[in-house]
Amino acid sequence: MNKLKSPLTLRENVTLVKKIPKERIIKAYKSYNIDVSSYFVEIDTVSLYKCNDTDYYFFYPFNISGDSLFYEHFQQFDWYYMSWKWEHMIALNYIKSEGKILEIGCAHGDFLKQINEIYNLSFSVGLELNKSSKKNQNRKFQIINETIQSYAKEHKDEFDVVCSFQVLEHITECHSFISSSIECLKSGGILIISTPNNNSYLKNLNACLNMPPHHVGLWNETSLRNLCELFPLKIINTHFEPLQKYHVQAFLQSEFYSQYTTFIGKVIKNVHKMVGIYSFREKITMSNLDNISGHSILIAFEKI
Repeated sequence: MNKLKSPLTLRENVTLVKKIPKERIIKAYKSYNIDVSSYFVEIDTVSLYKCNDTDYYFFYPFNISGDSLFYEHFQQFDWYYMSWKWEHMIALNYIKSEGKILEIGCAHGDFLKQINEIYNLSFSVGLELNKSSKKNQNRKFQIINETIQSYAKEHKDEFDVVCSFQVLEHITECHSFISSSIECLKSGGILIISTPNNNSYLKNLNACLNMPPHHVGLWNETSLRNLCELFPLKIINTHFEPLQKYHVQAFLQSEFYSQYTTFIGKVIKNVHKMVGIYSFREKITMSNLDNISGHSILIAFEKI
């Protein structure tokens, strides 16, 4: 029997962290009015493993990631496909006029549209597998329904910047995803990757969106930095998102109530709201946003 290999290193040095009953995951996703039971047919439990070489965590089995229909469901939430985010602003530091830009997982092309308004780019392309994102081709940028693995075969050494924002955590075949991203870069080109930072408040939340079929891998600073040990990359800079106002409630849940069962946590939170403890903590947090590690991490790499 073949031993399980890390999808990042392709090596067998992995450790089982925990097993999650599928019923728990299915029930949790119902809060978003979505039935994910079809993704867990003939599966009783989902396992979380740690890649010991990199500190990357991944879920197994590998065939439980969301499809296009799954992601179309989340388009009804305005917070899901935000047109401009913290990591977009950070990425501007690494983009120059006349450059060629490739964005992987571009959704509806909002980032590409806006950077073309800021810079005079010579060429820009977005790859998007969600079929509801229409193919687009105009003078400024294209949107193509194609994987990076397929696209890289005909576009090696072509781009100055390749970026992916909140995409890598959805990818099972992360080794080929990263390798293909690098292949598309010119020598000295910049690879920008942002993911949820699972060393932030996220590590305590145990939220369903940080599990399959939504997220199939969990990244942090260590695992992202270790990409340099596996691929021809060197780090230019590491950026940590400060806590955003719209994440304060999740932060408070993580810090003060996630250690309890769901029922006990709700009771304690309600009591704290009645006596003013919750509002006090909320006020303190709001006044200290820039000093609290937020949802995401972004690392800019150079191809060597």
